[in-house]
Amino acid sequence: MYDQVIFTAELLHHRTVGSQIEETRRHWEERCSWFPAAQRNMASRCSEIYKESLEKYGNDYYEFYANRNRLKEEHRVNTKSYKRRERRRSHRPMDHLKDYRVSPTSNGGTEVFGQCFSFNGFRKLKA
Repeated sequence: MYDQVIFTAELLHHRTVGSQIEETRRHWEERCSWFPAAQRNMASRCSEIYKESLEKYGNDYYEFYANRNRLKEEHRVNTKSYKRRERRRSHRPMDHLKDYRVSPTSNGGTEVFGQCFSFNGFRKLKA
């Protein structure tokens, strides 16, 4: 009728593990539950802290720090190099591309994005 016999030592072990889980949860709530809220608060202030650092230490030191630590673009918006790069990107003329056509694909259509290869058919091999 019963598939498994549970010994007293196993039952005691399961009770100990169960009580340890409860103890760990209580301990975390008492001593560590503040951490996720503090972490969210600091993460939300990240861009503000970077902006203050840029004002305090100047552009050259901040750009050195940003390059060394590979900061995201959102934290580099106020630097001189980012503004210069955006200015160059916005003034780049693209007139040389206006008469370009995309080569036809193997099914006869044209592909707008990516590489296009023409299919010339199979060549007969000499036997």
